[in-house]
Amino acid sequence: MKSKFHFHYTMHGRSDRPAIMFLHGFMGSSEDWSSEIIPPFASDNFCIAVDLPGHGRTVAPDDNDFRMDRCAARLIGLLDNLSIEDCRLVGYSMGGRLGLYLLTHYPDRFSRAVIESASPGLRTQEERDERIAHDERLAEKLISMPYEDFVNEWYRQPIFASVRRDEARFQMLLQRRHTNDPHELARSLRLMGTGTQPSLWADLTAVQAWMLVLAGIHDNKYVTIGEEIAAMCRSAIFSVIDDAGHNAHFENRAEFVRQVRQFLQ
Repeated sequence: MKSKFHFHYTMHGRSDRPAIMFLHGFMGSSEDWSSEIIPPFASDNFCIAVDLPGHGRTVAPDDNDFRMDRCAARLIGLLDNLSIEDCRLVGYSMGGRLGLYLLTHYPDRFSRAVIESASPGLRTQEERDERIAHDERLAEKLISMPYEDFVNEWYRQPIFASVRRDEARFQMLLQRRHTNDPHELARSLRLMGTGTQPSLWADLTAVQAWMLVLAGIHDNKYVTIGEEIAAMCRSAIFSVIDDAGHNAHFENRAEFVRQVRQFLQ
């Protein structure tokens, strides 16, 4: 019998408190949030951390469940099952891109959102085609080379240079990455990568939720993108996380938590 779609997620705090949904980045999982970020929020909020398709323990047998529109609809279904009508959102990188899709396509379900190191997509078809080809090459490497080698190569990218400063914490992050299946990660790259997602730039002006857009101060690319998002969306403000690069919530946890708590309260 073919297995059915099933989100794996964890819940923290009391269900009668304001809800926050946490969406991780590529190669991540719900544990990225629940291990360090969620505890300061759990006493005052109902926190839901989700494994996205291709990651952690979520089961997604159908390729269509990896696509941004279907995945977003599945997340809304999860909120419905949990009887959550008004939710707040925290999304990082891939999870931030998905978060922007949710804000633009389900505006009545989210009152506030934190978008970290994420893009509304690529503006032209030429850019999208180039990115699709790039992600296809990465997907092939994922399934052809030893997974440990791929993970190590991934974190040698310049945008992750500052992640390795605390070697003990970095090793903990690597251990979490090894809980993923490289074939499932390859499906995620091919079906929910930046090249395959719809461009959301034109939709930003219609976002109703208050939005805090964050980027690490050393991540020049996403500082620029964050400033552009805030300039186009009247309900958005942009802020940097000092002493951090692309994975700002990991690299400067205390400052990330401070800014997010202040914004959500």
